[in-house]
Amino acid sequence: MSEATTIDTTLQLVKEAQAQGSFNLSEVIKGRGYPHKSVTIYTDAEAAFDLIQVESQLALLVPESPEHAAAEALATELATRVRDSRLVFHMRGVGQLVVEAAEADAEKNYPTENGERSDNWYKRYMANLVAANIVKVEDANGNLDERIFTAEDVEDFRNFLPIDSWAMLMSTMQQLTLATGYFKGMTNADFLPKS
Repeated sequence: MSEATTIDTTLQLVKEAQAQGSFNLSEVIKGRGYPHKSVTIYTDAEAAFDLIQVESQLALLVPESPEHAAAEALATELATRVRDSRLVFHMRGVGQLVVEAAEADAEKNYPTENGERSDNWYKRYMANLVAANIVKVEDANGNLDERIFTAEDVEDFRNFLPIDSWAMLMSTMQQLTLATGYFKGMTNADFLPKS
């Protein structure tokens, strides 16, 4: 995603959060007035890859042939597997204190040495931020996981998510964190947009 697209998306999230009728003092105080976004990912990368291959083969097969019918049946089965692997991450921006706590936890677990932060430091920091942004996760059957996610939870599922799915979660977390900063910066102490 380009920087211009990220900024445009972020500003849109800020506008939505400031929209007339969206203000609720108790929600803002609890941190729930921050921008929010849902991200849909699919975890069965193998089925998704196979589906692409089968759909390519379908284009080459003679319609109404037994081979075409078999490939269509396989494509339907694979598409079902992909749909059944759907997870929707409902995410919300976080405040500066959460960002500072993520830094402190990363520093505690992977101390800076000689002014350098390790790759593990950054992974832990990002895991903390993603965890803090997740409000709930919904599976393909509508079941909800509404626990408070930890860095350990995120580090665990990060190892099993397809890389493009992880990238979507990271991108959304970054947009929401940036949008929260803009939201706070564009709103004065009376919770009214600055002119």
